[in-house]
Amino acid sequence: MAKILIVDDEVGIRELLSEILRDEGYDILLAENAGAARAMRNAGRPDLVLLDIWMPDTDGITLLKEWAANGQLNMPVVMMSGHGTIDTAVEATRIGAIDYLEKPIA
Repeated sequence: MAKILIVDDEVGIRELLSEILRDEGYDILLAENAGAARAMRNAGRPDLVLLDIWMPDTDGITLLKEWAANGQLNMPVVMMSGHGTIDTAVEATRIGAIDYLEKPIA
């Protein structure tokens, strides 16, 4: 069963996505910030990461760059944001994200 890491500082987003994806049969890992995401990524070895851009400790773009620079971007990453721009989406895909979702996610 595929593991999906959901990284978002908004508890409502984490709960909504985890409920939907669990119902579809996925194993879910949750992280509320970049620090927790680093730990979960290393321990849980997710098959996919849903990564929020705006977080309080480290933003998602910076975390994506870190993973790419360290050779840790060996899983698909989908960026999520409710305040993102086209430029941010383009930057994320240049770094290695496979897609970009706008919040709220329907």
